[in-house]
Amino acid sequence: MQRPIELAWLNRLHPFAHHAHWLDLGCGDGRALIALARRTQPLGLAGIDADAKQVARAKRNLQKAGVSATAQVADATNLPLPAQTYDAVTGFGVLHHIEAWQLGVREIARVLRHGGVYYGLEFYAPLLENPLFQKLFPHPAKRFTHAQLIAALNEHGLHVLNQRNLLGLAGIVIARRVAGVAYD
Repeated sequence: MQRPIELAWLNRLHPFAHHAHWLDLGCGDGRALIALARRTQPLGLAGIDADAKQVARAKRNLQKAGVSATAQVADATNLPLPAQTYDAVTGFGVLHHIEAWQLGVREIARVLRHGGVYYGLEFYAPLLENPLFQKLFPHPAKRFTHAQLIAALNEHGLHVLNQRNLLGLAGIVIARRVAGVAYD
């Protein structure tokens, strides 16, 4: 249920492109890919995840749902994908898991076409670095804030279209790739 709710929220903040090429970072078991396929009728749909077991689950779930999409194991800081391939990239709480998260932002910008949109939902340092939270759900140290994420997006040519900062603990950012930064 989580991914369809998040997708509906993101779509309200900035309508999804239909008949476009989509990439889901951290696709997990593929539920977001299935929901995206049903919601957007994509021309192409791909997911990446660092966890091989999750990618195997995603492939099974996509096949079971009759959704045409690819899922592969990949590192979000060094995507094995051509530049300017996707019209939209989603990331549901992915960047905060990555030690070099700024490289993940760079890769998002690199694979987006000019005018392409990044839809991100993230958790921030005040939540992730809380000692009780760390004890229950260990995460890499020195996580980022909403302002730091916005700055990294801007640095890599992603112009923020809409955002929500939820008490500094989590947030949503929707950003469009603009001309001016070349990654080829």
